[in-house]
Amino acid sequence: MEHCPPWGRVACTGHRPQHLPTGSQQWLFGEFIRIAVRLREEYGTTIALSGGAAGTDLLWAEAAEEAGLTTWLYLPCPDLDTRWPRPWRNRLAAAVERADRVVMLGTRYCVQLLHERNARLVADSEAVVAAHDPCRRSGGSLSTMRRAWDQHRPILRVDVRNRRTTFVAKRP
Repeated sequence: MEHCPPWGRVACTGHRPQHLPTGSQQWLFGEFIRIAVRLREEYGTTIALSGGAAGTDLLWAEAAEEAGLTTWLYLPCPDLDTRWPRPWRNRLAAAVERADRVVMLGTRYCVQLLHERNARLVADSEAVVAAHDPCRRSGGSLSTMRRAWDQHRPILRVDVRNRRTTFVAKRP
């Protein structure tokens, strides 16, 4: 891996659109821009890592780009978006086109590749932004947060239900 500042690469995990509280996407996008700018200015972040999924992942990639960060996409497979609504498919295509790096982990969709993608995001990052609804007690986002905690990554939790952002002080 190339040398980066202490938090040179920051990954993001979070919920798909259907699991975000109603009306929270616009707030989350604005919060991601604010976070990305602060990470760039205060923590030396230059690269935003995104899993490319509809919802949080693509919102993070778009916000990070708007904040002037380089974006890397970690996609489980080329057919990730096969069952998505057209607007999210278009957003993924645009994110792939704009990304500075695209890592494709497999050739066909399978659930294991989603877990592998999340593991790679954490492994390749120095910190993790996690958009999380505290009412959700299971799923890939929470699993990724726990992986990040276990690998001693700082976690900036964006509580999408209560609309506040804090550092995680204990294992999720």
